[in-house]
Amino acid sequence: MRLLSLCLIVTLFSSLSFSQIPNAGFENWETDPDSNYNPAGWQTTNSFPLVNVEPYSPGCQGNYAMKVKTLNPGFPFPGVAFLQVAYNFSQIPTRFSACVKSNIMPGDQAYIIVGLMRGDSVIASQDSCTFRIDATIGQPTYRDFPLTIQSNLIPDSLIIIVASGLGSGQVGTELIVDELAFGTGSASVSAKELLPGSFSLHQNYPNPFNPSTTIDYEIPKLSKVELHIYNVLGQHVVGILNEEQVPGRYSLVWNGQDNRGSQVSGGVYFCRLQAGAYIETKKLTLLK
Repeated sequence: MRLLSLCLIVTLFSSLSFSQIPNAGFENWETDPDSNYNPAGWQTTNSFPLVNVEPYSPGCQGNYAMKVKTLNPGFPFPGVAFLQVAYNFSQIPTRFSACVKSNIMPGDQAYIIVGLMRGDSVIASQDSCTFRIDATIGQPTYRDFPLTIQSNLIPDSLIIIVASGLGSGQVGTELIVDELAFGTGSASVSAKELLPGSFSLHQNYPNPFNPSTTIDYEIPKLSKVELHIYNVLGQHVVGILNEEQVPGRYSLVWNGQDNRGSQVSGGVYFCRLQAGAYIETKKLTLLK
């Protein structure tokens, strides 16, 4: 499970050239002939009175973002929003970004899927540009996704799919997206004051907890980050994270399971964060 979490977001990048797509900030909403209220230019699974795509306020920068959620009118009904539009890029994009917030029920997933075309030629395939979100992101979060490019042609159209509940399809799973953009190069936020000034592991919340808890931490520079849970005997319970991360504020959820996916017993556990030479541990209490 992994989450990237920048609590304050800017879209001005000093070394990243971004192309905004139409209605990328979800400020424009309209009523279609079937009386469904959708973001302008997007198709959704809304079928009144079943509404699982709706405006969310406040947005990361403007008034609105787009919420895609799972319903259950007697059966799991995942939410899907779909954009397909002609768009002339000035160069081949290599990255896709979005401001993201989510609530993912245990065992469920949400996705952002991207495709790029030039005529009938595939520039970036949806199969290789599927970005899964399988844990809750509690705060508005800037995420930067690398695109797998298959051609040296400059695309002239794009496809974006935002979907919730494509795992177990549980009510409560929702994905909020805003400020969509394509770009090239490596991300570098120009507003440096928004980035953490030091490493930090925060106390989990809630604590005590049952069955899941959120763990927030901050890293001020590019680091190899590991986060593990241990029991009171010092035995390894589960590895939650092991990857390189860019500077930012991050959040992840431990659902009280071990490496085998089994629920652990109630008691005291320890969360250990290592980012480069920085190491910190917090005590967690699981109630049963």
